[in-house]
Amino acid sequence: MGWDAAVYLVEAYLIGDQKADQLLDQLPENFVGERRAACQSLFLGALRHGHRTRAALQGLLRKKTKYSVEAILLVSGYEMFDAEADRHPKIIHHAVERSKQVVNRFEQGFLNAILRKLPSALEQINAQKSPAAFYSHPDWLVERWQGEFPGACTQLLEWNQGIPSTYLKVYNDEVQIPAGLEATEWPQFYQVTGKISWKEDLHPLLNKGNAYIKDPSTRIAPALLEPRAGESVLDLCAAPGGKAYDMAYAMQGKGQIVAVDLPGKRIARLEENLSTLRSEDLKCEIVECDLLEMDTSTFEEKSLPSAYDAVMLDAPCSNTGVIQRRTDVKWRLQPKDIENCAKLQLQLLHSAARFVKAGGRITYSTCSIEAMENQLVVDEFLASKSGRVFKLEKAISSLPWETGHDGAGAFLLRREA
Repeated sequence: MGWDAAVYLVEAYLIGDQKADQLLDQLPENFVGERRAACQSLFLGALRHGHRTRAALQGLLRKKTKYSVEAILLVSGYEMFDAEADRHPKIIHHAVERSKQVVNRFEQGFLNAILRKLPSALEQINAQKSPAAFYSHPDWLVERWQGEFPGACTQLLEWNQGIPSTYLKVYNDEVQIPAGLEATEWPQFYQVTGKISWKEDLHPLLNKGNAYIKDPSTRIAPALLEPRAGESVLDLCAAPGGKAYDMAYAMQGKGQIVAVDLPGKRIARLEENLSTLRSEDLKCEIVECDLLEMDTSTFEEKSLPSAYDAVMLDAPCSNTGVIQRRTDVKWRLQPKDIENCAKLQLQLLHSAARFVKAGGRITYSTCSIEAMENQLVVDEFLASKSGRVFKLEKAISSLPWETGHDGAGAFLLRREA
């Protein structure tokens, strides 16, 4: 059942160090259709509203429960959120019955008692008095945002608690758009609706390289860099290859793209995506390397350029701009992480800048909404010795409650000729 699988995934998430999407990817291939959809909805819903459920449980539990018991409480708590009061007994009965697979008789009785008290405890959490608990975010993050986004913090929290839309970017104007794709305000981006068949409608578009599943926020950084036909482009932190798609089409399929990322499982997906872009006119190469350890010899060994017209640095970040889409970020992120990300990002920007031609340009981007990871990193770089030969030409930020899509920051820097 989808419910059983969701409880299993929540327990695995609480115990281990894997991300939510990694756990979903491990579901059996034959776990499809309604079962998979129900499992995914319950699993991600339990995480999305989990901080609120935990806050409600604090007054009901005397000590920490087993992970298996907490997983059942989190899934059941999510089921209670939007359910009418007369459905609560059914949710409780179902949870206790299904729990026989994973807990003992004593724990079943314990679950029954706690679940009966949970709806009332959830209702008592107030948005004004306890915004972090009500909107299911960690306290420290809400306190941070109340200072960074005064007057807009509630809008951000509400945005993060929404169900993310799935978007498809269609690159080929001659492709017939299936009926289940709805046009958006962003050119080439279509919203995927429930009326579409992934197998019959979407897979043919994706497999031929005519389309890519991506959020509209991903258009910002490549559009800033504006690679042109015949140019050499260095795509750093490139996997899985979504930005390479945008750049290849902007280049009209002519020039060279060198994609760099750390060795690992993501390289296979990067290769798969680049294989649909390669042609006689567009050379696409992959370099498996740590950017911080790269130098000109890294490229010379592969007979590749060591300086490029355009460099894309989509830096690893805290992901605070994509919490609606990756709801488990709220669980993984720790107070020191944002500061640590900023330190790494500055190092990466210094390393990336070495490979920009005189007169060339670099776009630095993140999917964070933190000033510390965006504007402050760029400011510190420009004030440094190596950064003084660059000038900031343009900056764009996406605050999701304003733009209606994921959050992001992107900065176009040009090197002196």
